[in-house]
Amino acid sequence: MKQLRNGLGLGILFLCVVVFAVAALAQGGGPPQGAGGGKPAGVDHKARQTRPIQLGTSGGNAKDLANGFCCSGTLGALVQIGGAQYILSNAHVFAGDVVAGGNNRVAAVGDPINQPGLVDVSCQDIPADYVASLSQWAALNSGANVDAALAQAVSGAVRTDGAILEIGTISSSTVGAVPGQRVKKSGRTTGLTRSSVDSLNATVSVQYSDECAGNTFVKTFTGQIIVKNRGSKFLNSGDSGSLMVEDVATNPQAVGLLYAGSSVLAVANPIDDVLNFFGASFGTPATVVGASATSTTTISTAEAQLQRNIARASAVQQRNAALLSSVPRGVGHAVGVEASGVVIKVLVEAITPEALRSVPQRLEGFAVVVEEVGRIVAF
Repeated sequence: MKQLRNGLGLGILFLCVVVFAVAALAQGGGPPQGAGGGKPAGVDHKARQTRPIQLGTSGGNAKDLANGFCCSGTLGALVQIGGAQYILSNAHVFAGDVVAGGNNRVAAVGDPINQPGLVDVSCQDIPADYVASLSQWAALNSGANVDAALAQAVSGAVRTDGAILEIGTISSSTVGAVPGQRVKKSGRTTGLTRSSVDSLNATVSVQYSDECAGNTFVKTFTGQIIVKNRGSKFLNSGDSGSLMVEDVATNPQAVGLLYAGSSVLAVANPIDDVLNFFGASFGTPATVVGASATSTTTISTAEAQLQRNIARASAVQQRNAALLSSVPRGVGHAVGVEASGVVIKVLVEAITPEALRSVPQRLEGFAVVVEEVGRIVAF
């Protein structure tokens, strides 16, 4: 999700289907120098960071204004391609302007990426805040299965070690998600937060806007990661683009790129899908990518059996995808683990008698459960 603010200085936070109005602090004409309130420098994820910046902070496309509003999200992480370094975030954060509607323009290669984002400087386009230029993205109106974008870092504007606020540097290797896995993220709105992976192989229908405060459309993704987000405490509006990493103290491995959710769950692209889409990797040009992943991990017999059951359930889920996607008010389906074992989950905006009647209690030996998760939104 990303945050919108109107040009009159009134912040509007879109969270599921509920709209909250919050007053915006007036900013001066120059770059903001950071927030007050006694917070140590560098902890406020909405403030202007000292250059070179860390990631996990407010930012977005400096031209993302339309319909009297401006939009921003989170600058997630630093990746490299062929020795050049790029900031990684979501396509809907860096290139969400897909129609020439309220502002008569669409996102284009070379658009400036700022820090902090427009929502944190009263919608002012301040050249001194530019830290990167938009390079490539998975277009929202295409069949791409990731919501991701890259912007080439401006020399001297971004820390070359890719440090993330309150997380630090990350490993050059990645790790796959598993149910129950502890994860954390650093984002513009909620800062450093922690949660756990809920389910895998999710097919989700996500609501987008075709420009800032524009018309809505729905895009469906497959093979996604679902994370617990009760009360929007892990991911909230403006945190889109945050990198999700394993919850360890030093050099955590990346797990996914967060981009959508509701007040119950958050959704992430598997990070390897994102990196493979761009041919990118973590680490600096001098880093041997994956060097920290040379050791082998021994898993128990029970863990191995769990992995086999998850794989079997995923295959059953895929064979029955048409049925699972036809549930009234359905927004997706996934494979998770409960006390009773591996289950197939049907995700709905709201549980209704019609939804319950349309779902079998079991599919090919696996229990099917219906979960009310609300509408899944990216804006």
